[in-house]
Amino acid sequence: MYWYAYITKKSEDKFDHTLDSSMDDWIKTVATPGNISIKTSIAWNSGWGDGIWNIDMAPSAYYIHSKGSSKNITSLYYNPESGHIAQYDPSRGLLSCMYSKMTDKYDWNWVYWGSCSDAAIKKENPAYWNVYFVANAGGMITDYKGNVLRVTKEGSNWGVVYTAKPSYLEKDTTHSPTSLFKVDVDLQNWIRYTTSNLGKTDQYCPAGKKENRIYKRIKRELPSDFRLSAAWAQRLYNIARSATFQSANPGAAPQRHGACGVCMLHSYQMIAELLQYHSREPLTSGGYFFDTASNRDPFISFSQRYPELDRLLTNVPLDYANRGRVLAFASTMIMLPQYEWTSSSPITTRSDMLFHIRSLINSPPGSIWLGLMRRRRTDGSTSGHAVPILRTSQGIVVIPTNSPTISFNDYIRSLAPTMDPNEVINRLEAGDEMTELITIQPVRIYDVPFSLTVSTRDCSGDGEDRRGSGKYPTSSLINQCSGGRCILQ
Repeated sequence: MYWYAYITKKSEDKFDHTLDSSMDDWIKTVATPGNISIKTSIAWNSGWGDGIWNIDMAPSAYYIHSKGSSKNITSLYYNPESGHIAQYDPSRGLLSCMYSKMTDKYDWNWVYWGSCSDAAIKKENPAYWNVYFVANAGGMITDYKGNVLRVTKEGSNWGVVYTAKPSYLEKDTTHSPTSLFKVDVDLQNWIRYTTSNLGKTDQYCPAGKKENRIYKRIKRELPSDFRLSAAWAQRLYNIARSATFQSANPGAAPQRHGACGVCMLHSYQMIAELLQYHSREPLTSGGYFFDTASNRDPFISFSQRYPELDRLLTNVPLDYANRGRVLAFASTMIMLPQYEWTSSSPITTRSDMLFHIRSLINSPPGSIWLGLMRRRRTDGSTSGHAVPILRTSQGIVVIPTNSPTISFNDYIRSLAPTMDPNEVINRLEAGDEMTELITIQPVRIYDVPFSLTVSTRDCSGDGEDRRGSGKYPTSSLINQCSGGRCILQ
């Protein structure tokens, strides 16, 4: 025999149970969640030649667990507050966490799994892991010291995870290891929500509030008839000149935070403002990420306005990321998580570059890309550079960045649209030789599900469409969910 009770607001319901008036405060209280843990698997891909020749095993995705890797999906739990990656043992009711054993004297070392609780810990802890992800393509995981999580794909320790110093990765090839991992979409969405809260790019505050969910949202994509007006040319010029005069000198040490230099920070601000404010007059002061100012390092303003976002961007593991597109994607997802991004493959030959540029020219007007280049100078040295590339109805515009000493007239001339692919390459090269080109494009708005269900305290942010607290979401600061109480399991 079973008994049950229910509570309803409908007085006509039969067998209704009511709460005493003394329980009003209990009803109105928004409960604080005990912790924030995201259920996920951590997978890596193996193919023929990766130490497996059994036809039943490869190619396939394999899932990390406390004993190694297997084809069976293993549920792990990532707690972004404690940094724990844990496996739950239902027979004992205990968590087993992954710990890094790396010290400065090692180039690499195996991880180990040991008992742990879900209590918050300091970030300087061997059980603390940072997760950086690149949408569905996967991403990277680092320990609290920035060492990179890897997995062997050959040898007697096949499928066992370990950590390695970023500086050791070029030499670490013995067992065909990989550092590219995939996680479940819930964790990807949590990472997007976290970065959008840090950069104040959420749409709702508080989450789930009915009037917020139905208000008319600004259309954040460029219309096909968009052109760079005189006001927009002036705005882009002000952004491009927001760097120190000294940085323009040959041989000057580049200003960068992590993998992001001034040119990439300029590009993010230009793209963000074009997508956000195209239907109105551009800003004349301030800025999306940093305040524009001539002869001033823009990272100063950026770090003052968004300190946690700046810290996260700085900590993207540069040495690892330089091995592929993970760098650009990780940085882009951190800065502009409200968009879905797609990337070209690295392009290294002149003929392929021309072919790719023609595809940009043939794209619909209103398309925009982040262009990333490696360029060789006349002295043989190489450097990276980033610029926005805009397709208008008149042609392709390569928007100069990090140009603190350029005159306004020269800048205006550089914004002239062109339909000539060779001219586009000339503008991208700017007197150097381009050895590699990658373009990354925002293809649509990405509505982060957590933005509709979770809010942090003081999420008013910078105004409409710029909501967020600028801080990491924690269980103690989450105070509003769509249903009233915050249940985040």
